Amino acid sequence: MSANETGDVVAIPNGTTKYRRGLETRNRVIALTKSLISEHGYSEVTLDQISAQVGVAKSSLLWHFGSKEMLLAEAAISLFQEIELALRPDDLEGRPLAERVDDIFDRVADYFTRNPETKGVVMALLFSANTPQSVREHIREGWNGHVRVLVEALGTPERPLSPDIARLLVAIFHGAYCHWYANGRTQPIGDYLHPARDLFLNWISAENPSPR
Repeated sequence: MSANETGDVVAIPNGTTKYRRGLETRNRVIALTKSLISEHGYSEVTLDQISAQVGVAKSSLLWHFGSKEMLLAEAAISLFQEIELALRPDDLEGRPLAERVDDIFDRVADYFTRNPETKGVVMALLFSANTPQSVREHIREGWNGHVRVLVEALGTPERPLSPDIARLLVAIFHGAYCHWYANGRTQPIGDYLHPARDLFLNWISAENPSPR
């Protein structure tokens, strides 16, 4: 506490309060930047846009993040982490394999439906010459993480799922997304994913008649 010129007692934010406010501002900036990336594309987002929409001076943005590139990279990585958490099947252990396959495909369809721009942002970042290497590495590691999740979720002790097949499933998810988006998202994305799901289940049954 301190006194102002009139003698009134005023509160001075302590270190904890300043840290909390700084963290809140940082999280608010990242959340807004993610939405701008989704709306305009990674290379089109400017500090002026972010500053105006979040109500934080550019000098403060640079103090928090160091540079525009670091801010965009952190926002993009946060976006990828959301995808990873949404698709992580932590509750499938002990369920029949067919149910696990259905669950994985349903989670992918649900995420794409609720976040139709996100995967497109990731792909745009992958092919953009302006994307920082740290973001490219996070994309690569994120997709490798999806492969590991599928290997764990869809393999059985009797018939492990190979990383090669898991990578094929990731590629199928991406391909279904591209066709769905290119066709204007007029049909549920499940219509594009269901044939792949059925093909995968039929392949498992042909390889081993009793994995379910």
